[in-house]
Amino acid sequence: MKLGLVLEGGASRVLFSCGAMDALLEEKIYADYVIGVSAGIAYGTSYVSRQIGRNLELSLKYFHDKRYMGLRHLLNPKKRSYYNMDFAFRQIPQKLVPFDFDAFAKYSKGQTVIAGITNMETGKIEYRQLPTDDWDLHLRILWASCALPYMFQPEQIDGNLYMDGGVCDPIPFRHAIDDGCDKLIAILTRERTYSKQRDTSIKMASKTFKKYTEFSNALIERSEKYNSARDELFKLSDRGEAIVIMPSDTKGFARTERRPEKLQAMYDDGYNTTKKMMPEIKKYLGID
Repeated sequence: MKLGLVLEGGASRVLFSCGAMDALLEEKIYADYVIGVSAGIAYGTSYVSRQIGRNLELSLKYFHDKRYMGLRHLLNPKKRSYYNMDFAFRQIPQKLVPFDFDAFAKYSKGQTVIAGITNMETGKIEYRQLPTDDWDLHLRILWASCALPYMFQPEQIDGNLYMDGGVCDPIPFRHAIDDGCDKLIAILTRERTYSKQRDTSIKMASKTFKKYTEFSNALIERSEKYNSARDELFKLSDRGEAIVIMPSDTKGFARTERRPEKLQAMYDDGYNTTKKMMPEIKKYLGID
């Protein structure tokens, strides 16, 4: 058996995923293969390093901190990013709420850990294994995967510009299957009834990046790809071929939510939902 854990993005909504992953860790359910995009894989690294509670701690401490995110960073000509990337991706994991790089390196030896990033020139997804021997590159790949238009600046890696992996493959379960996973647990950050619409911001972003024709086209097609991926994943789940963990309701929870009580509630929903599903999950995995 090769178990794949698939992680959708969703900015602050990923607190649901953090609760779900902590519940899996408490039950010692360790995936052989972890793949995600955007905030999904950024926070999924704490699952790999087996740091229960780390994601919740940093979220409650720093999401409402002006150093973490806000318009002042977006309007700063030296940053031009809603999120303060140096604070979020360097100061927090290295000093304030330490990420256990050694544990990640140790446990990922037996795992495949992949972040999806979108090449702006080709408009195609690239699946990059997170390195354990180059932590600067490791962080920049995560940075690139999170780089949603208008919220972040593109990240340059190996001479190419990259942005949010969720633009092209918002729920990368197909790649997990192609890589040999015969069991899947997918954690989503939207309820089953949700359907993504092509909104004004996407149309504006496609015009902003019109010099990158393929990337601009991928932005326009994003909602259709997202809805199609969900439909296919739900069919697998309904046939008993995958486990899908998702919130029951995300209304009233902002993409950039920072209120501690809301973040805690979303985390608790992920944790409690997964705990309730544990008999089903263990049966699916063949665990007594």
